Amino acid sequence: MSDLIERDKAMLDEFHFDFWNNAELQEAIRDYTENRGLFLPEDARFSPGIDCVGVFIKGRLVLSVGLPPVSNYEIRETEYTDKYLRKRKPIAV
Repeated sequence: MSDLIERDKAMLDEFHFDFWNNAELQEAIRDYTENRGLFLPEDARFSPGIDCVGVFIKGRLVLSVGLPPVSNYEIRETEYTDKYLRKRKPIAV
């Protein structure tokens, strides 16, 4: 994102907050993550796609959420889902 101009960054921030405050989207993500033992940290970023919302952690796409009317919040995991969202059990020493 280093090549984005300030106007682009502001627009992406606006999309992020719109998605963060969308109750139906957040409920779908919460249901999905809780049912699969995943944890979505507070630093998750939401970015728009053509018919989906990308959920990013540290610049990596961890979930793709389909938006209505194409999809009713169908969620797909990526190769980074386990690395960034899977709850870790403490290891006894």
